[in-house]
Amino acid sequence: MEFLILGNTGDVGVAIGSSVVLLVSFLILLGALSYFVWKPLKKVMDDRENLIHSEIDDAEQRRIEAQRLQEENEALVKQTQADISAIMEDAKNQATKEQEAIVHDANTRANQLMANAKADVEREKEKAILEINDQVAELSILIAEKMISKEMDHKDQQKLVQQYLQEAGDK
Repeated sequence: MEFLILGNTGDVGVAIGSSVVLLVSFLILLGALSYFVWKPLKKVMDDRENLIHSEIDDAEQRRIEAQRLQEENEALVKQTQADISAIMEDAKNQATKEQEAIVHDANTRANQLMANAKADVEREKEKAILEINDQVAELSILIAEKMISKEMDHKDQQKLVQQYLQEAGDK
């Protein structure tokens, strides 16, 4: 039984020579593939790996930045809420002060009006008393004139006083 090694039918030396040629051809092909295909492919793969790593690092940085911004926003919201609460409290205090001032002014005005009204009533009272005194004085003068003009007895005098008092009341 004969083996055909690389197309050779009988000679082992030729088979080894052909095997060496095939091995050298394979090594040249392997070297050419390594130089022309494997190195550029490895470079593309390395570049892609570096790109992926840099994108992962950038994503991590963006996540950290987003978290920092979120914390800043939360702090800002809390500060704004505190400011709003303080403003509302100040507004309430100011409204209370203004209300108290308005009530105080109203009470002061009411007291002043009451005092003025009392003073007016007192003046009117004094004026009425003066008028009554004037009328009484006039009546007294009239009575005195009548008594002088005519001598009267006690009964006539009482009658005359009653008559003049009635006339004074009609006025």
